[in-house]
Amino acid sequence: MPQAIGNKTLFRNAFPRFHVGRRRSYFQSDTYVLLEPGKGEEFISEEELKVRLKDWLQNWPGNNLPPDLARFKTIDDAVDHLVRSVCELEIDGEVGTVQWYQVRLE
Repeated sequence: MPQAIGNKTLFRNAFPRFHVGRRRSYFQSDTYVLLEPGKGEEFISEEELKVRLKDWLQNWPGNNLPPDLARFKTIDDAVDHLVRSVCELEIDGEVGTVQWYQVRLE
């Protein structure tokens, strides 16, 4: 149901959220911790993270990416956006959520 706030109308829950969570990194690292549904945490490189995310997007349930990811010209562009700007990807259906965080190993 739309809500009016001033002269703007907000459509709550009109569009499902598929990825959330902006992140800001204050250090440089090529290592990420990856959490996938049904698996334990895993330390991987940035390249490996991109491969995994690309696989999730190429095998997306229903073969239709959500609008916020479908706007990219290529899957690689969508993956770059996810790695650069987001730390969570909610998979459509009952699959669950993929999360990744940049970490610094000492």
